[in-house]
Amino acid sequence: MFARHTLSAVRRSLPICTRPARRTIHITPIAQRKKEKVVVEDLFGDEGGFEELIKSQPTSTASKTAGEPIASTSSFGSDGTVNAAAVKKEYQPQPQVRIKLSPEKRAKKFEEIIKFVKPRLGRKPEVTAPRVRNSAWVNLIGLAANEGQLKRVVDLFPGWKESGREFNDQISEDFVRRCEELSCPLLALEVFGDFSKYNLRLTLPGARQLIHSLQNQHPLEKVMAVTALYSVYQLPPISGDLISCAMVISACFKHGSNDSIVVGKALLPALHQMLNQQEPLPVSKKPLEKSLDKPRTWLRGALKRVDETLLTMNGEKTKWLEQWRIASQHIPNPSVQQSS
Repeated sequence: MFARHTLSAVRRSLPICTRPARRTIHITPIAQRKKEKVVVEDLFGDEGGFEELIKSQPTSTASKTAGEPIASTSSFGSDGTVNAAAVKKEYQPQPQVRIKLSPEKRAKKFEEIIKFVKPRLGRKPEVTAPRVRNSAWVNLIGLAANEGQLKRVVDLFPGWKESGREFNDQISEDFVRRCEELSCPLLALEVFGDFSKYNLRLTLPGARQLIHSLQNQHPLEKVMAVTALYSVYQLPPISGDLISCAMVISACFKHGSNDSIVVGKALLPALHQMLNQQEPLPVSKKPLEKSLDKPRTWLRGALKRVDETLLTMNGEKTKWLEQWRIASQHIPNPSVQQSS
């Protein structure tokens, strides 16, 4: 039943992937951040410590619609790759005093922020001033050291909605990343599966990361549940987003059932068409660009599995896929190796 419904949805979405011209995927730069006195040294540390939650001004986030480039708040753009020139020109971190907290101090900081935030949420908060800043959520998500602590943060989400506030895209994407880092992507799936309760909007970069976090260690049904959320959050269809499409096909082939193979094969024409329209995407070896380049890395890994599976199925190489991987420097060029 699952496969038939999924295959039907895939087929309906295939025409949407038509593109008039070849395109180039690029990444928008990370937003410049104001100089902070103290930051916690981890993935989320550049938003300021708890001491700054009251004093700092909130970071403004421009509203974004699905399919448009994600600026300022995201580590990668809506199409998921690095624009090296833009990064070099615009990404200039401010000097900071970085403090690496011990597990004990980290836990204490987490509890302090929980204590600060909780009474300030809801329709009739116990405390009205100072208000909770977006940086409080960024810090809570970053300080959470395990799934249990992250669930405590999630339990506060409904109160933010009741306060008449909305989460920005940065918080949404930070949350998905942290769920993957703490090996609890099912928590993210639960949250994004109930927008009316948690009011956390799934973005295209976040959806890609959620698929990536589920594809290897969880049943295929969980991956397909994420694909169903694309239409809920008005994201491009799977058949119209190269990175998502490649990872879903890879997950289907990895699952290996007859139904999942059917779904994966149904998406191959869309993958073929998008690769024909897409310039090569080599994975950068430069530290800064590589750290921002996860979507390209995911694409490279997904296409590798798809290529290998098709070779096993068909007994011969898939020329269009092999040629694009060679052009993107994912694999060596056999003709160059032979001539050397």
